Amino acid sequence: MLLVAGCAGFGSSETPSATPTGTPTATDTPVPATPTDTATPNPSYPAGWSAAGVENGTVAVDAHYRAVLTGPSATVKYRSREVDTGGESANETTLGMAYETGTGRLYASIAGTDGHREVYLRDGTLSQWNVRNESLVGQSNARFQRVVQSIDRRVLLSQLLLYTLEHERTVERNGTVAHVYNVTGVHDNTVSNTYGAGTDASGTVVVATDGRILELETEVTYTGGTLRYRYVHTRLGETTVETPAWARTG
Repeated sequence: MLLVAGCAGFGSSETPSATPTGTPTATDTPVPATPTDTATPNPSYPAGWSAAGVENGTVAVDAHYRAVLTGPSATVKYRSREVDTGGESANETTLGMAYETGTGRLYASIAGTDGHREVYLRDGTLSQWNVRNESLVGQSNARFQRVVQSIDRRVLLSQLLLYTLEHERTVERNGTVAHVYNVTGVHDNTVSNTYGAGTDASGTVVVATDGRILELETEVTYTGGTLRYRYVHTRLGETTVETPAWARTG
């Protein structure tokens, strides 16, 4: 049986202080529109991938973070939202993250059902801010290599293990060669602790030849509800990390 993330699931095995909780905020920056694709000849598949999709989820995620740590800087957006709620309030989790591989700076805003936190890494110090209470709730020494992986690794791995995929085409996207996969369904025995067994899914997954997952946009039906997921890397090489107001001194 495969357990997957529902509308939550962010976590940190190596940097506990980066564990997100939160309440959705209307001030999150919208996810940019999908870039235009240009068809290219089929290059080799990244580690952990094949024409049939994800061959090894752990290897695929490790390849993703190797590409992330190689650079360049990037902006990351993630959103999971419950749909078809019958008029009831929809559960939602969002992540907005920006990082600079050259300077080791990182900022993330993570909002979900239990609260809303921001984290900021600079000069090896990771700080956490409770948005609801407007208070600093922790500081610790941390390495960029661990923090950038800890924010979204659990969610990303569970997403890659969830879907059955079919390679559709190879494209060039913003100068990066990438594989586009169609989501054809979910694996047998897929279960969400919150929404029950997975029954169907549709959408697309885009992964660069270096392993970086550029985009994931899907809709998944569980026995207890339907969720839409979107995960995207944008502004590669163009992202700068601004110091949040709560972290400024002097």
